[in-house]
Amino acid sequence: MAVAAALVAVTVCLSACGANMSDLSASSIASYQPASIFSPNDGYSVSANADGSLHVTAAGPPATPADRLEKIALAQAAEYGNVRHAKTFKATPPQTSIRCGKTKMSTKEGQVNVRPLDYRIVAIDVTYDPTSQDPAVQQTHGTAEALKAEIASQSVPPDVQAAAAQEVAQHCGR
Repeated sequence: MAVAAALVAVTVCLSACGANMSDLSASSIASYQPASIFSPNDGYSVSANADGSLHVTAAGPPATPADRLEKIALAQAAEYGNVRHAKTFKATPPQTSIRCGKTKMSTKEGQVNVRPLDYRIVAIDVTYDPTSQDPAVQQTHGTAEALKAEIASQSVPPDVQAAAAQEVAQHCGR
């Protein structure tokens, strides 16, 4: 409850200044980092599924293309597998979604206009050391490092960022 109140206060302050949380980041696209309480819409997160598999999500600002978020999710899945000493992993096809932020917030003074925090999410479910000889099975060792290096060195052209941001804006009716 206190955390939610603090986030509301920060959002209201930033809105009053004409800024938003994404303005605080150094980049307009997602990088390989864990999501945090201060930036829940920018980074990866991992949770357990009831069947023992993992649910890995990667979220980022509107200008982040879905394929970059997929690489972030796969890199985290491989890194997690390395920690668990798993030799291989298999990920489900990525599920992409868009979350639209609120444009108004209630305060004790009334309704306040806020700049919405829209973002894109890619989610995969991952199993480790699958027994099948499926070609989708990947090695955990080396995969995380290769994907993280690719993400770090990859530059997303401005026109691709603009197209991704436009897709999110259209989806959210902005």
